[in-house]
Amino acid sequence: MDQIRPISREELPHISLGTAPMLGDEARIARWKDLHRAAFIGNLREEKVTFFLQGGGKEVLQMETTLWACTQEWAVFKEGQRIPVESIIRVAFHQASEE
Repeated sequence: MDQIRPISREELPHISLGTAPMLGDEARIARWKDLHRAAFIGNLREEKVTFFLQGGGKEVLQMETTLWACTQEWAVFKEGQRIPVESIIRVAFHQASEE
């Protein structure tokens, strides 16, 4: 991956997103499953996940937030903010610490 730039959800309206490179159907199915898992975690546990997004050009953006919903075309966050699913490179899940 190219250099990763952290962003906040509030920056989304001001950022240009591209289409994430995908290796094929298997990668798209894995991304789809991860998005549904992220929405489940966001709604049920109210926990954040990390999204890696394709920015304009070769830039990769990293955003930690809660996913509220997803459709085949959109990932939807708080306040109706949304991004195209095709711009999502991958979703990373955080492990809960056991204290």
